[in-house]
Amino acid sequence: MDWKRNFLESSLLGQSTNKNNPNEVQAKCVDLAYKDMMTAGRYYSALFLHTREEICCAINEAIKQCDYVFSRDLIQKTSLLFCKDIIESGNKYVTGYGLAQKLINMTFKYLYVFSDFIVIEHSVPDFSLCDCPLDSIIIEKVLIKDCVWSKLTEQQYLECQAKITELLNANSLDLELSKLGNLAYDFINW
Repeated sequence: MDWKRNFLESSLLGQSTNKNNPNEVQAKCVDLAYKDMMTAGRYYSALFLHTREEICCAINEAIKQCDYVFSRDLIQKTSLLFCKDIIESGNKYVTGYGLAQKLINMTFKYLYVFSDFIVIEHSVPDFSLCDCPLDSIIIEKVLIKDCVWSKLTEQQYLECQAKITELLNANSLDLELSKLGNLAYDFINW
């Protein structure tokens, strides 16, 4: 038993999560990603079109339906669970796309981290199409100005991911990172 790794896994997943139950671990990955998204989303959650439970359930089902393969279409569809386009509160706002990219990209990050517990009956999914979750740290590192992750448009998101691809291509990655697509940038820089 690797006690340190077991402790870290249990502290992130929570002691009540049964690591022998792939569905429970996957649901926890989505839940963790939802919490990450809520760093900005919490100010607007009362205006979401769906509840936390409905959103997380929809993401869990969508991930199973796409056989654990990331797509930007999944971000677009998820954005509609939050709002049609933007959510305004006073003179502040967030975009459904910005919230959705954070939720989907972080979900895939956690799915990768905990893939040993989730993928038992078949081989590990192909994570090479994954994008990097965008947050203030990553956006600052890629030197994109006037860009806030929770306010992203699809076009801004695509520009950030293109820049990340360019930066990754300029470096030699080890075998593990080379199989993660743009998600590798998050592991290198966060």
